[in-house]
Amino acid sequence: MKKKKILFIIWSFSYGGGAENLLANLANHMDFNRYDIDILEYWHANIKIEEVDKRINVLKPVIDSTKDNHIKMWAYKFLLEFFPSVLRKIYIKKKYDYEIAFNYLIPTFLLNKKGKTISWVHTDIYDLRQRKYNLWLQKRAYKTINRIVAISENTYNSIVDIFPEHKDKTTIIPNGINIDRIINMSKEKIGIQKNKFTFLYAGRLDERKNPLYLIEIANAMRIKGLDFEIWMLGQGNLKNAVEEKIKTYHLEKYVKLLGFQKNQYPYFAKCDAIIMTSTAEGFSATLSEGLVLGKPFISTYVGGIKEMAEDNNCGFSANSIDEFVNCAEKLINDNKLYKKLSNNGKKYISKFTFQNQAKNLENLLLGIDKENK
Repeated sequence: MKKKKILFIIWSFSYGGGAENLLANLANHMDFNRYDIDILEYWHANIKIEEVDKRINVLKPVIDSTKDNHIKMWAYKFLLEFFPSVLRKIYIKKKYDYEIAFNYLIPTFLLNKKGKTISWVHTDIYDLRQRKYNLWLQKRAYKTINRIVAISENTYNSIVDIFPEHKDKTTIIPNGINIDRIINMSKEKIGIQKNKFTFLYAGRLDERKNPLYLIEIANAMRIKGLDFEIWMLGQGNLKNAVEEKIKTYHLEKYVKLLGFQKNQYPYFAKCDAIIMTSTAEGFSATLSEGLVLGKPFISTYVGGIKEMAEDNNCGFSANSIDEFVNCAEKLINDNKLYKKLSNNGKKYISKFTFQNQAKNLENLLLGIDKENK
């Protein structure tokens, strides 16, 4: 049987984010007897190199942020939005049976308008209501796409709310989790010591992840008299602002900035719970990975949190600083509740595997083939 060629297009495959890790694992679990897989990233950051099977070909990036100047970046932005075929001629040399944009917006602009295509969405897209130009760009791109994949119920709802005309071609495929790998990597020794109940924040220090809100929460927890630490993993454009706010509130003994860690799982294993303050998410990789290691969570009510919390049986959603503080107090002081959430979380997340995710994708591709016969 002749192998089919798949091209995954992702905004960045080197930024150290959740989508990159998900794509690497999904691609690694595809059937290499049936598919040849290439990956193209638009923006090369060189923060983390994802590990992929040697049979997967990672193409030259469109933009290399470590080398390219701003003139090229702006010129390519113009081409991307109005003449994407020019960029395709430069960076996409092969003909593919399927092309999959692994984020919304930029990767979808590069898809073959006459090919078999999928747009994979990892977060809710309600932000497009305030970004009218991007809404127009995405609406234009979606006209020629065969399928839209949402990773959670919340993501699905946001897509069909904003693009109701595409409801029939939108489906849900939950993220996979590489459970054995997470457990094995979590055993690596790290130097930091845990002295009290410890929350872990693992994500970029940028507006979407909202780390400044976390510092406000930490200050309210301190005022309440809670005994805790917060470890913050990640880097980003808000790092200096986060450092300044920590100093302003005198939280140096409570909040530790640990930077980007290539292997973050030992920190997951050593902490007590995960805390997330994102303004938008899909089916959060950070919270999922925490559940694998039995870590309950407190999160803003975004993305797939409703499913993941399981009626507060695995973690908590919070809509205000006071709610974050109250949930934190429960986790710190109620050991029986903590153990219940920990055990429930491990049981819940065990059904999400990359094998299942890869199989769901293959079934979706077969469905597209049947429609195009």
